[in-house]
Amino acid sequence: MKIVVAGGTGFIGKKIVRSLTGKDFTVFVLTRNIKKHKRLSTENIKLIDWNTVNPTLLKDVKILIKLNGEKVDQFWTNSVKNKIFESRIETTKMLFDFCVKNEIIPQKLINASAVGIYALNSAKYNFSSDEKSQKGDTFLSKVCDANEQSTKIFNNFKNINIIQLRIGVVLRKKIISLLSINLFLSLPIPGKKSNYFPWVHVDDIVGFIEHSIDNNLSGIFNLVGPELTTHQIFFKAILNNTKSFISWVIFLPDCITKLFFGSMSEMFLFGPKIEPLRTLRSGYNYKFSSLSDALSNLSE
Repeated sequence: MKIVVAGGTGFIGKKIVRSLTGKDFTVFVLTRNIKKHKRLSTENIKLIDWNTVNPTLLKDVKILIKLNGEKVDQFWTNSVKNKIFESRIETTKMLFDFCVKNEIIPQKLINASAVGIYALNSAKYNFSSDEKSQKGDTFLSKVCDANEQSTKIFNNFKNINIIQLRIGVVLRKKIISLLSINLFLSLPIPGKKSNYFPWVHVDDIVGFIEHSIDNNLSGIFNLVGPELTTHQIFFKAILNNTKSFISWVIFLPDCITKLFFGSMSEMFLFGPKIEPLRTLRSGYNYKFSSLSDALSNLSE
């Protein structure tokens, strides 16, 4: 089977592409810079430009995976916020146009969204959130909602299944290493200890995408670890994982976090108890269901 991946050159994308090709899929990675990523190319991984028009080459593509979009972990100037917002909608339209000009009739679209869709400006989270829960009112919640809504254009293809993956914070070795330094130096952490931290291991993103393909799933899925973890438990787990002699975690007060980070504070103060109900009910078995196991098996 042939699959087109938009955003296949990033951290998550590379792992998804390699895993799919290991299962005998032929994967076409859409990129603006083929020369930069030419090392990714193999017999079953084809790098193609967004301007490609080759219906013969792309004949029988049935699955689309959309992962790309401006990164959110940068300083939020008005210009950056506009790029973050517009990039999600723009790339959806680009992917649709790419299908039309290459005569691709997809049967499934897997779209990367995020749990930020449940974020609240008040940063007060005395509730649980599952896939049917109300959307939030912050900048990121609006970005996530616009991203998901933009995929409706693909309903122009009859009988297409659209999956919205609401992904939590993806654990990475270099991010945990940076946090470990802060904790070792006893620097205050922006966050709220009683709020929940929605983590997920990258292998479970890859695993669930493969599961969704194998089982012909559709709809919204919260992709977070099933072990519900507060901010305090999360950061203490980092200390335990790095075998630090420091046992305490200090959090900045909410008002200070908001003063220092402005609207970006929603990323640090986020905290509904997010439950992956539909993900579990789909029959998916997590590879890393506990935080300790996930932290012990990180890459990059």
